[in-house]
Amino acid sequence: MNPYKPIRKVPLDYNGISSSAFSVQMEKNDPKQIGLSKDNGWKEVGVVGKSYMLLPNTEVKQAADQVAEECNIEFVHDKTFFNGKQFIYSLRSSLPLGEVEKGDDVALGLQFWNSYDGSRSFGYSLMLYRLLCTNGMMSKDHFSTYRFKHEPTSENWDENLEQTVSNINNIWSGSDKLDSFLSSLRKLNNLDVTMDELGNIRHNHLKDLPTGLWGEIVDRFTKTNKEDFSGWDLLNAGTDILWHKERPTVASYNQNQLVVDGLCRAVA
Repeated sequence: MNPYKPIRKVPLDYNGISSSAFSVQMEKNDPKQIGLSKDNGWKEVGVVGKSYMLLPNTEVKQAADQVAEECNIEFVHDKTFFNGKQFIYSLRSSLPLGEVEKGDDVALGLQFWNSYDGSRSFGYSLMLYRLLCTNGMMSKDHFSTYRFKHEPTSENWDENLEQTVSNINNIWSGSDKLDSFLSSLRKLNNLDVTMDELGNIRHNHLKDLPTGLWGEIVDRFTKTNKEDFSGWDLLNAGTDILWHKERPTVASYNQNQLVVDGLCRAVA
């Protein structure tokens, strides 16, 4: 599904009575085909309020790429998600941020979010990547989500981007939340996951994870020749499944965050 087709926001009304709601419509066909179909080539993808800041995904991508270019560290595009309504543009750095154990480095990642149905405001959040396998690790506990208050056509847009770049550079230079995140990952690496500990993690820290997904994670977790299994191994079993899904969903991203934060809380 092409996330960069043109969109428009049009007012809703019935029998001449105007509504405070607006229909968000995305172009269905190639621009050359517009006008040939009965509905003029547009389909509704969401209904939002008049004040909702609707941005084309093309502008979100441009903002993300500009921020990545101006940061002190190099970011490259990792993956793009779009389900017709929500859009996620993920970038990662290949520059090691710290080691969980010798030879197992993590790096900083960056996600820009957008939606056409009002479910997620235009904004961004930071994350981590495991460089050995490029597993993405999302966290609400350790990284805040930032919402943009202005759009690219506003006078304050340059200030928005400058602040974003500054925030990322400051975190890269060192922050308490980042140090806490790395500390938790190292504690997980030292956590021996016995059957008792696996039960504790499941029922006290990952109880909201669907049973089927939990079984898939444990299956991946135990499918090695290792004699000892760590909390870090369990976390990577989960993020490997969720981050590299062939057909991810918004739930995949939410579950990634649930796994990461739940396991980090287990060693807090």
